[in-house]
Amino acid sequence: MGRKTKMVDEIELARAWVDWLVNTRRDYLDSLLRLPRKERLRDRGASFPSMQDIFLHILDNNAWWFDSVPNGRQETHREIKGSLSDAEIRRQARRVAQSSRRLARSLTPTRLNQRYVIRGTQGNGKPFEMQMNLRTIIWHVVEEELQHRGELNALFWQQDVDAPTRAWFSSALAG
Repeated sequence: MGRKTKMVDEIELARAWVDWLVNTRRDYLDSLLRLPRKERLRDRGASFPSMQDIFLHILDNNAWWFDSVPNGRQETHREIKGSLSDAEIRRQARRVAQSSRRLARSLTPTRLNQRYVIRGTQGNGKPFEMQMNLRTIIWHVVEEELQHRGELNALFWQQDVDAPTRAWFSSALAG
């Protein structure tokens, strides 16, 4: 008979997911930076042109939703993109990891329900505004990062490179 696991609350689950994303993201960064620069910058016709662009979008998405939005810095948010050096990508990844973990540590039931006004520009250039609570933001970021990791996995596999997948079994809540 399997081991019984306890029910966890949403805050504990969200913290575990953020921690798992941060920890496993390092493996993706290491694998990406082992590729020849030309290969990681090559336009592959994906959601963002290159594998590096996809990874930088993951970082930028986390920086936007987990730092800029909750801290009222949407207007001053600087995108993480471009042909960055390996050292700068690592620096940005550390910064995003720190802000993600800081947000996760700050979670309370009240904070999860806190609403934010999100302002941005749609793909067609039209501005938009919507309201969203932190709970929805967190689960959106998890979903989006997993989607882009799947995309990176396929691009690694197309090059006969083992994708750096890591199962949830390695998470703090795996039981």
